[in-house]
Amino acid sequence: MLIRRLAVALLAFTLIQPSLAQVPPAPAPATKPSAAAKKPAGKTATPKPPAAVDSGPCDTGVIAALGDSFTVQKNGLTRMTNDYAEVPAAWGFDDLVFARVRAVAGDAGVRRLVVPKGTFDTYYQSPPIKAENGRLAPLVRKLAESARCTRYLVVTRRTDSEPSTNDEVTGIGVINRGEGFGRYTHVFVMMDIQLYDGTTFEAREPATSSKSFLSRLTSGVGPPSHAGDVDNANFPAAPPDAATNTVLRDMARSMLKFRLDQRLPAYFGRE
Repeated sequence: MLIRRLAVALLAFTLIQPSLAQVPPAPAPATKPSAAAKKPAGKTATPKPPAAVDSGPCDTGVIAALGDSFTVQKNGLTRMTNDYAEVPAAWGFDDLVFARVRAVAGDAGVRRLVVPKGTFDTYYQSPPIKAENGRLAPLVRKLAESARCTRYLVVTRRTDSEPSTNDEVTGIGVINRGEGFGRYTHVFVMMDIQLYDGTTFEAREPATSSKSFLSRLTSGVGPPSHAGDVDNANFPAAPPDAATNTVLRDMARSMLKFRLDQRLPAYFGRE
């Protein structure tokens, strides 16, 4: 009887053991989400734009009106053989004007006024602009309607005799003069700088000094000693070709920078 009971117990243990082996392990205790995981992903912060350069009080409003115009002129031995053309050339003349004003005056109180395309078209029509003729002040007044600056500095193209060549030239451009071995090519800058009162819009003169007086006498050209001369090969075969000539572009910008740096300090008391 005892043996039978032992056999029954052994059989029962054998049947139960496989079931125990199939019991899955207890799941690991759930971990608490971290603070970072709980925080929903937010939108990427958009950096604030820098303060507008044209904000705040305006001491000097800058009206750069040279435009994207480059003059191509060829003068023969007589006036009957002279050729003249104005070529569109987006070489950043007006940007350079404002950059040089900033270099002299600093950032504070200097503001560049927007000049809509075509604003100065009637001003530049014939007869050539050789001096203040009463047409500039109304344009300045209109552009300055919302600027409210203490004064306005205006840079325009000008027509006058170029001292290095004694030829009448206009604006920024290149002139080819003479014939044969006596022929030469010269890049010129003929510009005018006018200062206007911000309330009355009357023309004002810069501080008078021997240096500023001398610079006004030579208001159109670049450095002395024919610094604007370039090789005759750079004179364009056709006027539109000038717009892609990097030699003419670089020389024109260099000459303009020289003239601005020579004249602008007088308008800001920096001589």
